[in-house]
Amino acid sequence: MNVKKEVIKHSAAIHIQNDITLVQRRAWNVLLANAYDDLPLKDVYFMPIHDLAQVMEFDSKNEAYLKEALEALVGCKVKWNVLDKDREIEWGVTTLLAQAKIKNGICTYAYSPEMRTRLHNPRMYARISLSMQNKFNSKHAQALWELCVDYLNETKNYGETPFISLESYRMLMGVAEDMYPEFKRLNTRVVRDPIAEINKFTDFVVESECRKERKKVTALKFRVRRTLELPKSVGKQGTLFPDIEDMPGIVHDLKEIGLAASDAWEIWQKRFDYVDGSKRPQGVEFETYIQEKLHLLKQRQAEGKVKSATGFLLKAIKQNYANPEFVAGDTKKKAREETNTQYLAEHNRYLLEDQKRALQTNRDEELHKLCARIFTEDPALLTEITEAIFKENSVLKKMCQPEKPLFENYQDNLSLRVLVDQCVMDRYPKRFLPIRALYDSQLTALDAQARPANAPRLIEPVRR
Repeated sequence: MNVKKEVIKHSAAIHIQNDITLVQRRAWNVLLANAYDDLPLKDVYFMPIHDLAQVMEFDSKNEAYLKEALEALVGCKVKWNVLDKDREIEWGVTTLLAQAKIKNGICTYAYSPEMRTRLHNPRMYARISLSMQNKFNSKHAQALWELCVDYLNETKNYGETPFISLESYRMLMGVAEDMYPEFKRLNTRVVRDPIAEINKFTDFVVESECRKERKKVTALKFRVRRTLELPKSVGKQGTLFPDIEDMPGIVHDLKEIGLAASDAWEIWQKRFDYVDGSKRPQGVEFETYIQEKLHLLKQRQAEGKVKSATGFLLKAIKQNYANPEFVAGDTKKKAREETNTQYLAEHNRYLLEDQKRALQTNRDEELHKLCARIFTEDPALLTEITEAIFKENSVLKKMCQPEKPLFENYQDNLSLRVLVDQCVMDRYPKRFLPIRALYDSQLTALDAQARPANAPRLIEPVRR
């Protein structure tokens, strides 16, 4: 089994109005992780049900329940981007999956073409741990934890959500208006209990804040702080500190001097809170502040005035020893250059992704037009394919409107359209080759354009 340990999840896919169960949310995350790399390349994805159950830590013997949960995701319509964090795209309402079935121990599933392009290479995302999500016992804790992960600043190990109206919070948690109508009960069941679960099982410490209008609570805000050590209730999780490749440069520099890992990480986490209150500098970046103290240490060592390097450095940082000879200009200039380079590279990446999304959308539209033309020429083929699909997926059949002609249902029902089009493309692949070849060559050219990381240059924006 080669399954990822985390899923890159678009912020808009975290901020969803939903009534899905805890098992369904876990399963959707695992399926997205499994399909992620192939989202722009394939239409249908496969995963052994044994692997899916193993990653979810689910009893694979109860396959009927898991099958029922997955099939329900096909008919489950959700409102995406509830908090409007992604202001650039109108997300609207769609199903979580366009297709899901289990046959011969294999789970076959698909997303709508539009959803595939949006879920891949998102502008705003959170890395959701697939092992950590299995710690939760309630869907509210899982949903709130994902929200906190999304707003966490990885550098500062701290973050906070905007104020969320109670109406929006109910949407995010899948709680109807008539459930827990009094805030006191809502606060206990859907705020305090999930927070307690998160604080118990993860390396997060979450707090809530209420906003009142006329003595009535109208909105909630959540603050999240990541600690260096997981709670004991989680059990041993390996080393206390991240691997060296994930280690911030400051921590690495402090450890090289001989500082204990715990001291180095404490300084990094607390930042200027580590410095005595009356000694804290103003208008100085923390990285520059630490480099100044390291420079002072080397200077004093050269003068033979330091007995203990670590002891001197800790005092210098805590008490803000002065270092008049330190010049931060070169450091700042280098930082600005690096920032400009990173910005340019990021700008190019966004433009390339925008071009790819536009091409993929145009390709999918052209493929669908050809499918519709085929069915116009041969209506019996549409009847044959839809009847076969309805035998496998009764939920999808119920979503169709019997008073409408079959072709209209096919055009209006996105989930049905995706499955039907895929069947036609599988049956007559040669008829679709010219369209695929045209767009695939352009997509390949864009991928090649994205590979060189050095010497960034501006890319012309896509012309629609």
